Amino acid sequence: MSRPAGCSTLSTHPPRPPNRMCRRRGTCPRPSATRTRRIRREPPLRRPAPTTQGSPECPGRAPTRPKRRPLRHTANRPARTGRIAAAPPHHRSLTWTWSFTTGRRAPVGPKERTTMRRSTTFTSIAVLAALGMSLTACSSSSSPKSSGSGGGSVAAETLYLEDNTGATAFTEDFNPFDGNSFGRTQNTDSLIYEPLLQYNTLNPTQAPTPWLADKIDWSSDGKTATIHLHAGVKWSDGSPLTSEDVAFTYQLVTDNAAANTQGVPKAASIATPDTSTVVLTFASPEMASAQAIGNQLIVQKKQWSAVSGPATAVIKASQAIGTGPYVVDAFAAQKVSYKANPAYWGGKPKVPEVAVANYASNDAATTALAQGQLDLAGNDINNVLTSFVAKDTQHNHLFQTDAPYFPAGNTVALLLNTKSPTAPALADVAVRKAVSAGIDRASMASQCETNYELPASSSGGLTLPLDQSSLNPATAKDLKPGSDASAVQSLLSADGYAKVGGKWTKGGKTISFTIIDPNSFTDYWCDAKAMQQTLNGLGFDVKVNGDMDYNGWNTAITTGKYDVALHWGQGTTAFQRLQFILDSTLTSPVGQPSAGDFSRYQSSAADAAVKQYQNATTPADQQTALNALQQELSTNVPAVPVLYGASWYEFSTANFTGWPTKDNAYVNPTPQDQSYEYMILHLTPVK
Repeated sequence: MSRPAGCSTLSTHPPRPPNRMCRRRGTCPRPSATRTRRIRREPPLRRPAPTTQGSPECPGRAPTRPKRRPLRHTANRPARTGRIAAAPPHHRSLTWTWSFTTGRRAPVGPKERTTMRRSTTFTSIAVLAALGMSLTACSSSSSPKSSGSGGGSVAAETLYLEDNTGATAFTEDFNPFDGNSFGRTQNTDSLIYEPLLQYNTLNPTQAPTPWLADKIDWSSDGKTATIHLHAGVKWSDGSPLTSEDVAFTYQLVTDNAAANTQGVPKAASIATPDTSTVVLTFASPEMASAQAIGNQLIVQKKQWSAVSGPATAVIKASQAIGTGPYVVDAFAAQKVSYKANPAYWGGKPKVPEVAVANYASNDAATTALAQGQLDLAGNDINNVLTSFVAKDTQHNHLFQTDAPYFPAGNTVALLLNTKSPTAPALADVAVRKAVSAGIDRASMASQCETNYELPASSSGGLTLPLDQSSLNPATAKDLKPGSDASAVQSLLSADGYAKVGGKWTKGGKTISFTIIDPNSFTDYWCDAKAMQQTLNGLGFDVKVNGDMDYNGWNTAITTGKYDVALHWGQGTTAFQRLQFILDSTLTSPVGQPSAGDFSRYQSSAADAAVKQYQNATTPADQQTALNALQQELSTNVPAVPVLYGASWYEFSTANFTGWPTKDNAYVNPTPQDQSYEYMILHLTPVK
C-alpha cells in the first residue's frame, strides 16, 4: 500500500506482530463485514440513449456520450439508524461516500449489505430515480460518462457506490463513534475522518501504510507507542492537525467505552512533547493492540471537546470536520454525496465526486449494477456471473474469476442473547450447543448463499482460510455441515429436556426464541427461514421476524433487545474477530448500546484470554491466547459459527479503473472496510 499522490513514503514501519489486534459494517465491530439486504424491488434505472439530435430531456443538445439520468435533490426524509459498530475491521472496516453536486451526474443508490468497508465518490441521482423520485430534465453541468462507452474525452465525475440496502431513509449523522450514524452504517466515515495508518486486511503480514502518521515506534517492552505525525496535514476547516488532536482522540475513546469501536487499550499516560509527536504509555505491554491504535479515526479536539456524549451525539453534515479527501456536499434521506476536498493534504483526489444512494433492496441494487448505473457494490447477487458479469463482460468484474468469486472476510454467526428476557432457555449452554448441532449449514450455503459463502467448519469462530495460521487445532473441522439430530437428542436429554407434544420441554417451558433479520437481507432472510424449518423439525419452537429495516435491526442487536440474530463478523484480525464476540468489556446492560459482545456473554476466562493476548510480546504468547479464546467460544457457544462470510465486491471499469483484484490485492475492496478511502484514491476516471 502506498500514500496518495503528493504524500511522502516511509522507509520504516512499526513492528507488526502477527495477529495483532486492531471497526463496520467494528469497533470491535464494524460491524463492520457487511452484507446484502433487500426490500421492495424498484423499477430499473436507465441511462438515456445517445443521439446526434440531442438528449431526450433537452432536444438540441448533442451529448458527447450517454449519461446517467440526474435526479432532483429532494428534501430530507425521516432517516433510519445504521449498522452495528464494526470491529476494528468490511473489513471493516468503514466505507465512504463521495460528493454529490446538484446538476451533476447523479448516483444510483446505496448498495445492499456488504461485508466490508471503502472510499468512493458518488453523486446520488440515479438511485432516486429507482426509488420513484422525480428527475431533473436538463443539467447545465458537465455530463458524466456512461458505462459501456468505449471512448470520448469527458471523464467520469461521480463514482456511484452502494453499500447497505434496506434503509427506510438515511439519517443525517456523521459521528464516527456512533454505530447507527450514516457514516458507520454505510461505511463511509473514512472519506472524512482518517486513521494514522492504513492496513491491508487481505494480507495481515503486510506492513501498514503511513497515513496521518509517518510511523509508530514501539518500545522493546511493548509498553510505549510513539506516534510521529505526517507534516502538513490540515483539517477541512483549514486548521492544522496537531498532536493535541491525536492525544485528545485516544483519551476520548478510552474514556467512553461505547465510542471505543476499535478496542483501543487505555493508556496510563498520554504526552505531546511537540506538535507532531504523541507518546502513549501503557501499564502493561500493548503491542498486540498496535492495529487498533493505528486504525483509530482521528477527530478534531477543537470541535469534539465541546461534544457531550460522543458515542451518541449527532454530527450534521455541516459539522463533519475531518482530514479526509472528501467533504459532504449534499444530504437527503435517499442520497448523500461527497465532493473532493480541494485542500486535501494528499493532493486533489482524481475522483471528483462520490455518491451513495438508498436502495430499498438487494434486487434493486443488483438491477442498477447490471445496468451500469453503479460503479461499486457490495451485494450478494444470485448467479452473479449471469446476473452481472455477463451483462457487460468488458467492464463488469469480480475480485476473482474462479469460484467462490469473493474472498472470505468474516465469520457469519448466529448471535444468541444470553440475557434475553423473552428467551431464557438461551442462558443454558446445552441449549446453545444443541442449536449449533441442529442447523444445516450446507443447505444454507447452497440454497441461500449460492455457495459464495461456505459452511463454517470450526466452532472456534475464526474465518477460514484467512485465519488458518491462527486456528486452534482442537477446534478444526469440528462442525458438521449438515444437521445432527442425534447430537441434539443427546445434548437436550442429558440437560433434562424431554419432548412433549413434539417440542423439547423442561419445567413446562419449551425452547422458544425468535430469529430477527430484515427480509430485505435476502440471503440472511432465507438463512433464517431455513434454520426455523430445520430446528422446528427437531423439536425447537422457533419464530422468525423480518419486519424491520436495517436501523431497527441494528438497534435491537446493539441494545440487547432481541433473542437470536444472524450477523456478519467484525474485526480485521483473528484476535479482533474473537474479541468482538467474547470481550465482556465491550458490552452493556440490556437496553443500552454496546460496542461488541452482543450476546451479553460474560466469562472471566474469556476476559483473561483477551487481556493475555493484549499483553503478549511474542507470537507464541499471542497464539496461546487465541487458542484459549477459540476454545471458550467452542465450549460455551455464545455465538454459533454458521458460514464464512464473503467480502462482497462487484465493480465496473466503464467509468473508473484501478480497482483491486486477486492479482492486484493492494487493499481489501469490499464496501465495508476502513480502507475504502485508500481504494478510491487509487482510482482513475476513464476519459
